[in-house]
Amino acid sequence: MRSVVLFAVIFGATMLGACSTVDFEQPKEASYANLDTSDTRLGRALGTLREARHPESGFSPLLRSVDALSARLLLIGLAEETLDVQYYLVGNDPIGAVFFEALLKAADRGVRVRLLIDDIGTRNIEHQLAPLNSHPRLELRLFNPFANRNVRGLDAWDLHRLSRRMHNKTLIADQELLILGGRNMATEYFAANPAYNFGDVDTAAVGTVARDASAMFDRYWNDRYSIPFDQLAASDTERLSLEALRSALKETSQELAGSPYAMLVEDRAVALSELHADEYFWSPYQLVYDNPQKALSRDSLPEEKLSYSLGQVAGNATQELFVLSPYFVPRKAGIEWLSEIARRGVQIDVLTNGLAANDHIVVHGGYAPARKPLLRKGVRFFELRGDIVMEGTKASDTEGAESKLHGKVFVVDRRYLFIGSFNWDPRSANLNTEMGVLIDSEEFAGAFAEGMYAALDQNTYEVFLEEGALRWRAQEAGGVVEVLHKEPEVSWWTRLLANLSRLLPIRGQL
Repeated sequence: MRSVVLFAVIFGATMLGACSTVDFEQPKEASYANLDTSDTRLGRALGTLREARHPESGFSPLLRSVDALSARLLLIGLAEETLDVQYYLVGNDPIGAVFFEALLKAADRGVRVRLLIDDIGTRNIEHQLAPLNSHPRLELRLFNPFANRNVRGLDAWDLHRLSRRMHNKTLIADQELLILGGRNMATEYFAANPAYNFGDVDTAAVGTVARDASAMFDRYWNDRYSIPFDQLAASDTERLSLEALRSALKETSQELAGSPYAMLVEDRAVALSELHADEYFWSPYQLVYDNPQKALSRDSLPEEKLSYSLGQVAGNATQELFVLSPYFVPRKAGIEWLSEIARRGVQIDVLTNGLAANDHIVVHGGYAPARKPLLRKGVRFFELRGDIVMEGTKASDTEGAESKLHGKVFVVDRRYLFIGSFNWDPRSANLNTEMGVLIDSEEFAGAFAEGMYAALDQNTYEVFLEEGALRWRAQEAGGVVEVLHKEPEVSWWTRLLANLSRLLPIRGQL
């Protein structure tokens, strides 16, 4: 009898937990960017330039992982009034610790910090969220949060909502200077992870684009799906004090302190601080982003989706379309759309992860069937090798880690360049919210394309068809070309799993 009662209690508690919901209608205080930056260091340095160069803005690419981290820490250190920070993921690791430490130091000196994080990856940093939010100058909101903070699996009944995430990444200082692109805040995005590291692309940006990004941030910050952390049910995780959090962050970040990696980050920060405005690529641009309601509304207009804007530009290519996307999953309509572009004589080149470099085997299962039909139309595929050594990993003593792509870029006719968070897959097109900047600059776009093409031989396998079968061409040392007949650098078991994953009815979720 006692066991029956116990089962009933457990079952009842589980059902109550499963019915927990987030109150999206609970009132919250709206806040907005302060566009009067005349009294800030960045405002004095860049305000006049912003007005003089309007409507153009200036862009400086951040391709090296160490530079991307140095630039973020430098930007946080320069802020005097506001920091608006929006990320999909922050790791419970040394980079996440360095990041949170920098934000807390900014808040300590009086900067208003608004931190918006998607809730999908916060489980590992749940213990850090309450003390972060307790700082009087730092406010934390979670986008589309889980109702159950302890056992998130109990929210499985609400999968339709929870499968839709905010994938945006941006950091804006005093509404004058920002960084946007593909990187999240974790070791693998900054060449410091011992298991695997991502090659990625960001850009620093100055000018009117910073004001546009601030307007975008305000829209997300005040959206009904951005929930103040203190409105969410408390978790059972031990609640740290703010001082205990500072100690814990310091202990974690000390794993990098004094290392060659830390010294390289500091050296690059000094070099980046000396980058003058005339060293940026100044050009017309369009900041493009999804309506935050896209995450949960079925009523979004096509024009409110980033994929619509990007499709208009890419679809009008006349000579060349270069796509860099770690996850490339065109469905039937996407294959037909790309085939039509190729039929017009446009050379389409795709750089993506090969099976050895892909961190999601089911994504490779979604990508693989598109190769043959597109290769027959003249599309060229280049897949990242898994054995390359990423720049910056020697300083962090992680040069033995696997290398993978994570950058999201495309170039149209060597004139239009997109940098952002958008993958060429159904998830980015239809489920997640995304953002990026579309730059109209033959100089910038042409230089980026030249750099990418120059790196293909040494870093990728070119996929091609031979009598109807897939082959992989590798450029080896001394100019020797090797042709492989199977997916390179992986076992038969991995190949089998990748092939079996094609059968899963989840293509729309990839």
